[in-house]
Amino acid sequence: MIVKVAGRKCGMKAENVLNQKKKEAYCSKLTELLPLLRARLGMTQEELGKVSGVSRVTISQIESGRAKMNWLHFSALMMVCTADRNAKELLYVRGMLDDALLRFYQVNSDHPQLNVVVPPDIISFLKEYTAD
Repeated sequence: MIVKVAGRKCGMKAENVLNQKKKEAYCSKLTELLPLLRARLGMTQEELGKVSGVSRVTISQIESGRAKMNWLHFSALMMVCTADRNAKELLYVRGMLDDALLRFYQVNSDHPQLNVVVPPDIISFLKEYTAD
């Protein structure tokens, strides 16, 4: 089945699309895990903010429950979290890296052949580089 977006066929199969309810569930799960993931990454809110592009204030508000994580926050934070082996293992064990999410990112990538995993030494470099 081909999905229609705004009345047009977009070429994606329905099984590769995440509906709003699924996206909200992923955001909720990541919100719960965020403090633990930051600990696994060895990052402060400030460091995670600089590397992910999500502000420290927003990360703080999400962790404290004063703000709700949106899909843009989720995607940015997942790019950082999946770059670290320990954080990625936690995400996998907690069911965050399931087939639906992996298929969504693989199919919706402009370059699906690229491996988007960033080696841990790059994360270390980024932490040092952004420490002003």
